[in-house]
Amino acid sequence: MKSTDIFKDLNDFQAYTDGMIADTSLEQLTPSIRTISHDIIKIITADVYIAICNATVPENDKDLDMEEAAELLKTAVANGAACKYQIFSSVKKNGSEASMYKYQHEEIKAHYQEAYWAAMDRLLDWLDAHPSVGKWSDTDEYKRRQELPVKNASEFDFYYGIGKSSFFFQKILYLVRQVWQQSIHPALPEAPTEKMTELAKQALCYQVIAQVVMQFDITELPRSIRYDYNHEYSKGSNIQQRTTLYNQLMAKVESAMSSIERMKVSASGVNIIQGSQTKESDKFVSVL
Repeated sequence: MKSTDIFKDLNDFQAYTDGMIADTSLEQLTPSIRTISHDIIKIITADVYIAICNATVPENDKDLDMEEAAELLKTAVANGAACKYQIFSSVKKNGSEASMYKYQHEEIKAHYQEAYWAAMDRLLDWLDAHPSVGKWSDTDEYKRRQELPVKNASEFDFYYGIGKSSFFFQKILYLVRQVWQQSIHPALPEAPTEKMTELAKQALCYQVIAQVVMQFDITELPRSIRYDYNHEYSKGSNIQQRTTLYNQLMAKVESAMSSIERMKVSASGVNIIQGSQTKESDKFVSVL
């Protein structure tokens, strides 16, 4: 099937988007539908996309109702496409008697963006609850996620608030893997204590967000981060403002990692006195 076959006609498309005026055709929307469909396929894979569209029930779960997944997918595609098409819709209106102000264009676009994110969040949560659909659990991305100490948006949200956005978590998964493998995991002992593990997860999440602050555009972030730290990040893309927030986050990372180091030293029986390290076996008693 083609990704654009997800909608039967314009009425079907409009049923999933608020305020979509019938001043266009499904053919005109097709490029936007195709683009957003391909973006979604990159995340959930073509097999999952097709399985949902065709309501293909997995062999091990014959009683599964696929309708919810289909509704979420169509909502995500429709609103994502509407968001992309909005610039053309606004230009079209401004070329006629039905003009549109810039703030109206931005508000409508933001509405479609929020609806797209919400649908993707729920769709990814649904897939995690039913991983056999389209062999979602067999994908490399799903398998790699199970090897990480923080496996989903809810777990990440416990250490740093991201609004439990599974869509955002999927976007930053490569950073979670990178920071864990390169920075956090190497600093842990072979058998870390429960407290060490908790501190490591906290440091992981804060360092990932620190990287996000420097790399991501504000439109790619969930609301909880956009308005974090007294709107520090949301004031704009000024590198100085981003650096300030980055430094605040990394200070928390360094604090957690320092605590882990102290625990490692304590567990090894090493005493730290004025910057020097001495073991119990190095002590001696002077007899006068």
